[in-house]
Amino acid sequence: MTLAVALAGAGIGATSAAAAAAPVYYVDDVNGDDANNGTSAATAWRSLAKASSATLVPGAKLLLKRGGQFPDRLTVAESGTAAAPIVIDAYGTGARPVVKDDGEACVDLAGNYLEVYNLQIGVDGDAGRCSWSGIKVRGNDNVVERNLVTGAAAGVFIDAGAKYTAVTANDFVNNNKMSKLTPKEVHPNDDSGAFAVLVHGDDANIAWNTMRGSVAFSYDYDWDGAAVEIFNGSRNRIHHNVSIDNDTFTELGIGPGGTADDNVFEYNAVYGAKGRGGMITRGAVHDNGKPEPNGPVFGTIFRNNSIYLTNAAAEGVVCDAGCTNRHLKLTQNVIYAAKKSGYAESGFTDNTRNVFYGGQYQMPPGTGNKHADPLFDTANPLRLKAGSPAVGLGNVKYNDLDLAGAPVGGNGTIEAGAYEY
Repeated sequence: MTLAVALAGAGIGATSAAAAAAPVYYVDDVNGDDANNGTSAATAWRSLAKASSATLVPGAKLLLKRGGQFPDRLTVAESGTAAAPIVIDAYGTGARPVVKDDGEACVDLAGNYLEVYNLQIGVDGDAGRCSWSGIKVRGNDNVVERNLVTGAAAGVFIDAGAKYTAVTANDFVNNNKMSKLTPKEVHPNDDSGAFAVLVHGDDANIAWNTMRGSVAFSYDYDWDGAAVEIFNGSRNRIHHNVSIDNDTFTELGIGPGGTADDNVFEYNAVYGAKGRGGMITRGAVHDNGKPEPNGPVFGTIFRNNSIYLTNAAAEGVVCDAGCTNRHLKLTQNVIYAAKKSGYAESGFTDNTRNVFYGGQYQMPPGTGNKHADPLFDTANPLRLKAGSPAVGLGNVKYNDLDLAGAPVGGNGTIEAGAYEY
């Protein structure tokens, strides 16, 4: 896989005459001075407070010095354009510049057409955390790419109303802080946090990221966390991500008056001994007649994903509270989970050409499914070995590339799961 192919459409390379003429500002935490004009490395500003107060025109660049430590919030309220985005990036040599130590959001993207590259957002520990979110996205058409995001309750938070966010080719590591953690006797069902990406917005492209360590202690659930949590967000596309040791890969839900409809998950790989869940979604009413407070979620598509969860409590795909074909389409996945490979009620039948293995299977039988050892290659996680029942099981090409960047169908067959054989 080449990076250019993987990130096609993510916003790289946008140029125009306006962008070429726009100013470039520099921030140096050691040798800078906020009294400077900021327009060269020799006359750099010193603080993010100064950078946040600057007026950035379309095409402007704001560059942080590599090796720098920036303990403050960076807020960008101005907007670029599609042809001339405002770019936040690193300059110099050495380690990524570190933006850290804010109680709300270390980077706040309030405007539109903003792009953030090559930064470290937060630290992996209590001192200097981005306590709530590493990057908070409030505007539209923003790009978060090739960053290391760590230590937050929500590594990237896509706020309600934000549209067309691209979160691509980032490393999310140990975003394992709980934003709400109260004993059960205080509140039995309110713990929340430990998200790599938390999506309240719509139409995001979340792709080619590695997400690991989004798991934290919870009074209510023993453990909690997710690689991608969708709450009141619709039409988001989550694809070609690697999820390792997150409590859950994804959970979808809604609050009062909200929707989380038509989200698509494809070509993701989910594994790790700490993982207890692959995908969780829901209908509207439980078997006992009790309404589901976080449902219904409609139109979720889950296809060509590979799940291998060996934790004794692990469940692969769960769709409860009156799950029907209106709520979920499940096709061409490979799902191994130690406790339960799949669960849904009798109204759900849109379950085709998957491989299930491991613990209990509690779904209607579906069509063309196989219940057999998927023969994952333990030396090359979630790739398929010869003789795997996933080889040739697929019949629809949903993407041009698999998770390794190989052409789908290039070997003459379409496989179930995230990797071609």
